[in-house]
Amino acid sequence: MKNRFWFIFGGFLWLLPALKAQQSVDSLWQIWQSTGQHDTVRLRAIHGIGFAYVFHDPDSALLMARLETDFARQKGWKAWEARGLNIQGLCYRYKSNYAQAFKSYQESIRLLEEVGDNLYLSKVYGNMGDVYRLQSNSEKAIESIYKSLQLAEQAGDQKTMADAYVSIAIFYYEEPENYQKTLEYLEKALAIYSKLGEQKGLAQVYSNFSAVYLDLEDYKSSLLYTEKALEKHQAMGNLYGVANALFNRAIVLSIRGMYQAAMHDFNRVVEIYQKMGDIEAEADAFNGMGDAWIQQQQYDRAIVACQKSLDLLKTFGPSLRHADACNCLYNAYFKKKNYGKALAYLEQFIAVKDSLQQNETEEKLRMMELDRQAFVDSLGREKEKYLMELSHQTDLRRRDRNMGWLVIAGIIMLAIAIGFWVRMTYFQKRSKVLQNRSDVLEKQQLQNEIVLLKTQVNPHFLFNSLSILSSLVYTDANLAEQFIHQLSRSYRYILEQKDQSLVSLQTELDFIKSYSFLLKIRFGDKLQLRMDIPDHLLESCQIAPLTLQLLIENAVKHNRMSEKEPLVVHIYTESDHTLIVQNRLQLRNTAVLSTGIGLQNIINRYALLSDLPVLAGETEDAFIVRIPLIDIPQK
Repeated sequence: MKNRFWFIFGGFLWLLPALKAQQSVDSLWQIWQSTGQHDTVRLRAIHGIGFAYVFHDPDSALLMARLETDFARQKGWKAWEARGLNIQGLCYRYKSNYAQAFKSYQESIRLLEEVGDNLYLSKVYGNMGDVYRLQSNSEKAIESIYKSLQLAEQAGDQKTMADAYVSIAIFYYEEPENYQKTLEYLEKALAIYSKLGEQKGLAQVYSNFSAVYLDLEDYKSSLLYTEKALEKHQAMGNLYGVANALFNRAIVLSIRGMYQAAMHDFNRVVEIYQKMGDIEAEADAFNGMGDAWIQQQQYDRAIVACQKSLDLLKTFGPSLRHADACNCLYNAYFKKKNYGKALAYLEQFIAVKDSLQQNETEEKLRMMELDRQAFVDSLGREKEKYLMELSHQTDLRRRDRNMGWLVIAGIIMLAIAIGFWVRMTYFQKRSKVLQNRSDVLEKQQLQNEIVLLKTQVNPHFLFNSLSILSSLVYTDANLAEQFIHQLSRSYRYILEQKDQSLVSLQTELDFIKSYSFLLKIRFGDKLQLRMDIPDHLLESCQIAPLTLQLLIENAVKHNRMSEKEPLVVHIYTESDHTLIVQNRLQLRNTAVLSTGIGLQNIINRYALLSDLPVLAGETEDAFIVRIPLIDIPQK
C-alpha cells in the first residue's frame, strides 16, 4: 500500500513553514518595498514571503528568494544570502530540478560554515538529505540527516531534532520490513512535538504512525492515528491536511470492506481539491476511488473514475500519477475481460515508465557533472588557501629575519621555495588534466544532448494524437482523414530531419503548419498560433530542426488556456537575423513536472552552430525566446 497511501511521511518537517494568510503576505511585501525600514527587517519580510509560496507556487517563491539573495550579497551579509539560497533549493526540489537544488544547498552550506551559523546549517543539511532520499541515494541521505541531528543537538534546537527523528524514521521505513526502528524514531519525535505543542509536527507524526500500522495490517491502530491527524488538520484549518487525512481514512476503510464510508470520504477529497484548483491531487483522488471500485468488482465505475484521473493529467507531462492512472485502467479492463483495452493501457503504462526512467538517467548524469564541478571548485579553493598561507608565512619570515642569519635564512627560503615550486607545478599539471577532462566531458555532453533533441519523439503527444484520431473516426471521417495526413507529415519530417543540423526556415514552418493542425483539433480556439515572417527570409535563412515545435510544446505545457483566455503563440522576426517566439504568461496554478532540458538543449545546440546565442526570459506578462537565424551559404 505504500504507493497508494498519501503522505506516508510527506517529506521533512522543516520543509513545512507556517504559511501566511494572503493578508500577511501582502503586509510583508509592503515592508520589503519600504526602503525606510531597516535592511534586516526587509530581509525577514522577503524571506517570509518566499517560504509562504514554496509549496503552492515555487516559481514565485524562487523569484522572492533571488531578491533576498541578491540584496544580502550586495550588503555582504553571508548568513542572509545562505537563507535565500536555502529557499531556492526548496523551490528547485519541488520543481524536481534536483541538480539545481543540490547546487543551491551546497553554496548555502559553504556560507553558513564560514559564519559559523550551526543552527540554520542543521536545517539545510536536513533539506539536502531530503533530496538525496528522493534520488534513492540512501548512504548520502542518512549521512546528511545525522549531520543535521548532530548540529541541532549542539545548538539545543528541539524542533529540528524532532524533525531529524522523523527523517530517520523515513529512511528506516523505506528499508524492507524495518518497522521497529521506524516506530522507535517516531516515538522520539512525538515526545518532543508534544512537549513543544508543535501541532503541525503532531499531525504529521500521527499520519506516519497510521502508514506504518497499515503496512503491519493493524487496521484499528491505523484508523485511530488517521482520525487524530484529521482532528489536528481540521483544528488548524489546513485543507490540504484534511484532504490527505480523509484519503488515508478512505484507504483503510476500503481495506476493511467499509466501502460506503470510504466512497463518502473519497467524494469529499475530490470536492476539496476541485475547490482548491489542485488538478494533480484531484487526479490522485479519482485514482484511489478507482482502486476501491475494483476491490468491489464494480469495474465500470472503476473505469469512469480512473479515466477522469487520466483526463485531468493529459495536459501534464509523464509522471507517476499518469502511470498509476494507466495501471488502474489496465486492471479494470483486464478484470472485465476486455483484453484489447487492457493491452492498450498496459502499453501506455510501460511507455510512461520508460519515459520516467529516461528522465531519471538524465538527472543522474547532471548529478555526476555537478559532483565534478564541485570537485573542481574545491580544488580551486584549496589552491587559494594554500597561496594565502604561503604569502602569510613569507611575511612572517621577513619580519623575523635578521642580518646575522641572512645567509642561513636565504638557504632555507630557497629550499622552501623549491619545495613549493614542485608542489605548485604538480597542482598546475593536475589542474590542467582536470580541465582537459572537463572540456572533453562538456563537449561530449553537448553532442549527446544534440542527438537527444534530434531523436526525441514525445510519447505523450503521440498517444494524445491517436486518442483524438480514434474519436474522429466515428464522428467525422473527413476530418479524421485530414488528421491522419497531417500526423503522417509531422512524423515524416521528424524522421527525415533526424540527421540534419540545419533546415531552411520554409521547411521548418511547413512542418509547424502540420503540427499546428493537430494542436487545433486537440485544443480548438483555446490555442492560437500566429506567424508573421517576411517571404524573403523563408529560403535564405536556416534554423535547427524541431526548434519551433519544442518551444510551442513548452508553451502549451506550462500555460493554462481557455476559450475566454486563449493561449496565443506569436512567431515573428525582429530583424533579418533574429526569430522571435513569444507567448503571454498564463502559468498553470500547479507546478508541471519538468526537467528544463529541452530549452537548454536548444541553447547548447546553437552554441555549436552559431556565434550568436539563444536568449530566453520573462517580461512582466510574456515569455520570449530569441533564436538567431543562420544564412544559407550561396552556391
